[in-house]
Amino acid sequence: MNIQKVQKIIDPAISNIIDQLEESNVEIKITMLRAIINESLNKKLNISYTNSTRIKSMFSGRGKAWAKVFISQDNPVWEKIQNAFSLSEIDSFYETNIIDLFNEAGFAWVRFGSSSKGKTTFHLRYRGSKSEDHLKIRVEDNLVSDTHLVNLEGVPHRLDLEEGFYEKSDFNKKVINDDTEVSKEELSIFNITSLEDILKS
Repeated sequence: MNIQKVQKIIDPAISNIIDQLEESNVEIKITMLRAIINESLNKKLNISYTNSTRIKSMFSGRGKAWAKVFISQDNPVWEKIQNAFSLSEIDSFYETNIIDLFNEAGFAWVRFGSSSKGKTTFHLRYRGSKSEDHLKIRVEDNLVSDTHLVNLEGVPHRLDLEEGFYEKSDFNKKVINDDTEVSKEELSIFNITSLEDILKS
């Protein structure tokens, strides 16, 4: 095989691709460009390939790591989210609260993990989006479409989707002894207004 002959054909083709991208004002990371070229090469040579580059691009960039999953009995991705708890040993407290939270919002949200070999993995952060604890939801690449899910266009806690929903300990009741003096800060945590504050207003 004459490597130099091959390079003489490929180098101008690559230069042409990059020039066209620049002329069209298309910005793309080198790793993503390499993945697209590799995918195109595999497609042309009839080598097994996946659509993972398209999926990765959906969730790459600042604030784009989250997916919004439509709640519907006809949505297999929503079904996988619901089934994820039955396949794990997660406390039912978290299952009830996160499913209720999703139903209240009208959609679910999961964080993109990875995509390869025809499967895409999302992370269901059942303790809230700020927590690393998660269940893995594996979805076939063909289901990652706007029929079943779209980009959330933001981070759940920044979009005010999870206010007051993080740790189980947040829901524990605080017992106050009669002998203990309670500060204004402690009262404000429970949205309790002191008599002194009422009289001042």
